[in-house]
This record gives sequence, structure tokens and C-alpha cells, in this order.
Amino acid sequence: MSADAAGLSKAPKKQARQAAVLDALRKDILDGLIPPGAPLRQDDLAAAHHVSKIPVREALLHLVAEGLVHLEPNRGFTVAALGAQDAEELLDMRAVLECHMLRLAIPHMSDADIGIATRIVEEAEAVEELGRWSQLNFAFHAAISAPAKRHRLAGLIRQVSNPTDAYVRVLLTNANYRGQAEREHRAILSACAVRNAEAATALLDQHIRQTGVLLADVFAGKTASSAAPHDRPLAAADGPKSPRRR
Repeated sequence: MSADAAGLSKAPKKQARQAAVLDALRKDILDGLIPPGAPLRQDDLAAAHHVSKIPVREALLHLVAEGLVHLEPNRGFTVAALGAQDAEELLDMRAVLECHMLRLAIPHMSDADIGIATRIVEEAEAVEELGRWSQLNFAFHAAISAPAKRHRLAGLIRQVSNPTDAYVRVLLTNANYRGQAEREHRAILSACAVRNAEAATALLDQHIRQTGVLLADVFAGKTASSAAPHDRPLAAADGPKSPRRR
């Protein structure tokens, strides 16, 4: 085997190791196993994952790009820690970006797209594990925006969503929050199903911004269980009446 061929054969294994480390670190951060502000020492992580420092560093740099990790001079990598103002700003950005993308998506939305989003909602309503529910929550938001086919915009949304995800998971310990979020997803989906862009984007905007209100309570020191549920449930009636589908 030539040197070039040998190098090519090693590339998939290297990528697989990096992907495994990346997935494991992302999960540990989002699940709260590595708390905000904690240092991420490459030597320790390499030993824990039985790899060299190279895939660890590459994974950490990827997480920096996702907004889950900070890289600071003379301090190295640490888990991103948000303040109340940071979370509010990120959720404001997410509301603007997601609503814009949904408005672009709805004219291109097919019945198959609605079916995909519906199955995600149904799985989320049935699942018990909170980490999986969080994944499905993001999958629903991604699914209703996917028909816009704006990949750079989708990447930017992911980047501003990731840092708040661990905090949103704290809210999931409150059954009121999860149940309300699921009802809001149903309302947004109903507006999408009749291709009512104005109602769907209004519902989505309120959905995201109300999450910000609850996160503010968390940052203020209230527990997730004591945080007030949303003032009122979202319903498709909150937006303009849905037009008949042509």
C-alpha cells in the first residue's frame, strides 16, 4: 500500500474519533454534566476519551463555533456561561432569525414537510427522557424552517440557539413548561399546515420570547418549578384567520 493510500485509509478513523469526542462533549455540556464556566483541559479530556489531544482540540474548536465553549487567552477552553442579558439577547436574535426563515419557508412547504414536523411533535409528546425531548424540540424548529433552504441562516440559528439550550433544559423540569411548549408547537404547526405565514410567524415569535421570560426567572434565582407558566396559551386564533388553501 502506498503512503498516500495509507493516509487516506486513516482519514475516516480520525474523523470518526473527532466526531465521537465532539458528540460526547456536546452532550455532557447540554446535559449539565460539565457546568457553565468549567475549564476544559485537553490532557484530561484526551485521557477520558482514550484519544490524543488532536481530536479533542478540534472538537473544542468546533464547540467554540457552536457557542457552547469559550476560548480565552491564557485561560484556554471553558464551558460558555451566560448571564441574563446574554440569554435575552440570544433569544431576541433567535426570534428574529427563525421567524424570518419560517416566513421564507412557508410558500415552499409541502404536505410531506408538514408530515415530518407532525411526526417530530408526536414523538416529543410521547418521549420521557428530557435530553431527547430537547433534541426533538430543536428538530421541530429546524423542520418547519427547512423548506426555505437557507443553509447559512440555519447554521446561524443553530449558533445562537446552542448557548441557551442547557438553560432551557432546566425549564423542562417544570411539567407546565413542557406541556405548554408542546401545545405551542401544535398551534404553530396548524398555522403552517394552512400556509398562514402571518399567524405562524406571530406564534413562533411569542413562543420563543416567552421562553426568554421564563429563563429570566431562572437567572433571577427562581427554580424551574416555581417559574410562572406562560400567561396564556398560544392558539392559532391569536393570529389572523387562516385563509383557505388553494
